[in-house]
Amino acid sequence: MNEKKFKPAWKGFYRHMFAMAACLIVTLTISVNLPAKYQKWLWFVFVAAVAYSACDMAYKRNSVLLAVRSDGVALERGIIGRQTIEISSRNIRTIKVNQSIIQRILNVGDIRVASSGTDDYEITALNMPAPYEIREIMQINERTAVKEKELEQG
Repeated sequence: MNEKKFKPAWKGFYRHMFAMAACLIVTLTISVNLPAKYQKWLWFVFVAAVAYSACDMAYKRNSVLLAVRSDGVALERGIIGRQTIEISSRNIRTIKVNQSIIQRILNVGDIRVASSGTDDYEITALNMPAPYEIREIMQINERTAVKEKELEQG
């Protein structure tokens, strides 16, 4: 069984990185005119904000795993408690890729997969690297599953 695993791309957290850079600029600007005793607190707040943002990025990246297998697609969420959604390749109805302008520049995107049994998307994986390549792998697996089903029936 051929399986490829994907985690959200680090560059997909561009909002976090932009916020950290903005905090640095604001901290530098404000600290110039502050007395030394207040500068320590300002820099402490800055470091705390950056640490929180870095932990949030690491959690969001490590708590999502998209597994594309030859027989289906699975999305696993969580670090301690796990939640898994799996769709068979035969049952995939729609594969949708969403990209903002910045995501297109960074070659990341959101992948949504719907099965033939529901109206909504069961699998939503945000900030995946090379989303069109992942979609292509899913489509190839889907076509292969359909051909195998036709061979079994006919």
